[in-house]
Amino acid sequence: MEHLLAALRAAGEATRLRILALLGKGELTVGELVQILAQSQPRVSRHLKLMGEAGLLDRFQEGTQVFYRLADTGLVRRLRVLDGVDAASGC
Repeated sequence: MEHLLAALRAAGEATRLRILALLGKGELTVGELVQILAQSQPRVSRHLKLMGEAGLLDRFQEGTQVFYRLADTGLVRRLRVLDGVDAASGC
């Protein structure tokens, strides 16, 4: 339960929720996220680090590019279930 609460805290900010939604559609590089979000690279990296530490994101490197994607963990599946509950209730 503590892991789920930590993940919810990490996701509980508008920019981080937007990043999760973007990564729900597919993996992106830090640079792509910087462009999409129109925020500085250090700020985006800080958000990504927090969510990675909470187990929400996987990070991998190919050459000089760093990619992020949603983690394939129980935490992410639980958050998706919560999102489905929210969508079903019309909230």
